[in-house]
Parts: sequence; C-alpha cells; structure tokens
Amino acid sequence: MTVVYHELLPDSYLLILAPSRADEPEAALAHSLHCAQRSGKPAVWVDCGMLHSLSDEAAGLLWGAHHQLEEKHAQLVLVHVPERVKKDLLQRELGPAPCMVPTLLDAARQQATQAQHRAV
Repeated sequence: MTVVYHELLPDSYLLILAPSRADEPEAALAHSLHCAQRSGKPAVWVDCGMLHSLSDEAAGLLWGAHHQLEEKHAQLVLVHVPERVKKDLLQRELGPAPCMVPTLLDAARQQATQAQHRAV
C-alpha cells in the first residue's frame, strides 16, 4: 500500500491510499497510520478509492488502528471503499467494523455528529 497523500486537517488526519506491488510490505501504511494516531485528532480518514483489494497485512493494520483509536475515543473513518476492499477488510473482522462512508463530505458529517455526541 502506498500513501499518496496525507494532510493534517483541523479536526481529522487524512490519508489517501494507492495500490503497490503485492509483494511489498505495508511499511508505508503502518508508518502513516502511526503518525495519524499520534496526531491527537479525533478522526483519521482513510480514502480507499484507488484501491482494488486489500492485503491481509493492510487489513490487519487498519483493524489495529481502528481499535487503538477507539481506546483514545477517536475514530477511523474509511472513505470511498470499493466492495472488494470492504470484503477483504471484513473477512478479518475483529469486532465492530470501522465507520465506512461514501465521500469525504460524509466523513465530515460523521465527525460533526461524533463531536455533538461527545459534547452531550
């Protein structure tokens, strides 16, 4: 998995992923998810729109980030998730799935809803 873009936004950390060679380790994804988790933002948005599938290692890293963020009362939000990628991720189901939304606008709406719930 190649991280083609990352940005620290006011209320989230955005990662945009692209496919890499199948035999390549997921070091870039692991590093980027680690940085995103350390950012202190209440949400990490991962745009999967360019992906065709998800390796077992990448799925494990996303599940791990999801659980670690939940422990910090933060959220992993997957955006533009193709059906095959969703299937690859859910095959390794390790509890409640991360939030998946169709667009970045929906991710922002999800973030606003979460902030309202935390404020109440």
